[in-house]
Amino acid sequence: MRIMKQLKIRERLQRFRQIRGFTVLETLLVLTITCSFIILFETSFRQTVHLIRGELFVLEFENKLKHQQSQALTRAEVRTISATDNVISLNGELLIVPLETIFSDFNITFKANGNIQSIKRAKIVVQLPYHNNKTITYQLQLGSGLYKKTTS
Repeated sequence: MRIMKQLKIRERLQRFRQIRGFTVLETLLVLTITCSFIILFETSFRQTVHLIRGELFVLEFENKLKHQQSQALTRAEVRTISATDNVISLNGELLIVPLETIFSDFNITFKANGNIQSIKRAKIVVQLPYHNNKTITYQLQLGSGLYKKTTS
């Protein structure tokens, strides 16, 4: 009986000795490879976020432009939209332009009937620097208040 106990103890000790962990070198190698993959994917992910943020702001701007025109038409009041130093002003409300988009300076006034009031600068140019300097041009049509969008 005593011999059986000692054999069981020896067997347990041998199993314990067979269990091996990772060495410090193996652990550092795996950690280095993992960090490299994370850094690689993080930079491409960041670029994608900048692209999407720029495109979303352009869509938001188009929506605000149409909204200002429709508000001028439905409320029968003059509405203005302008941009200076990458800050867009919508009848006094400021809209901060993100770094992903660059707007040219413009000042557009919609009459109470929804048409554009002034003939000065009825053109808006938007650049997307993170999108290979993609340029979007809005040529507003006088008299109708509509615009033609071109991308280059």
